[in-house]
Amino acid sequence: MEVILLEKVRNLGDLGEQVKVKSGFARNYLIPYGKAVTANEANRAKFEVRRAELEMAQADVLGKARARGEKLNGATVQIVRKVSEEGKLFGSVSIKDICDAMHEAGFDLAKSEVHLDHGALKEVGDHEISIALHPEVSVKIIVSVVGEK
Repeated sequence: MEVILLEKVRNLGDLGEQVKVKSGFARNYLIPYGKAVTANEANRAKFEVRRAELEMAQADVLGKARARGEKLNGATVQIVRKVSEEGKLFGSVSIKDICDAMHEAGFDLAKSEVHLDHGALKEVGDHEISIALHPEVSVKIIVSVVGEK
């Protein structure tokens, strides 16, 4: 299915690009969330009329993401979890736990922005986590998992 992107989508394309995607991805994600429209003559004409408006909106979103990125970059948050006598965690530290800790520290962070490369954190220590605020803005934070007996 061919769609016209209304904003930059990670690993897919930029604003205004016409890309071919699987129909389920277009019907269930891109179109309902306003990230794309089906590629036909009527939608191409509507897009060209709105292009300047969409570019300004995208630039505004990018500016806000960069400002948030400057505040978040290098931030450290500490999460306390119970450990066994061997020093292994009972359970793990998930994305929800990281978001809750960041909210307590005063940072606004959505679960969809946190990216754990190797899954949930299952070891005590400092872990570098990537945060994707925008397709062009990615920052690193440090999550320090501390054990308590």
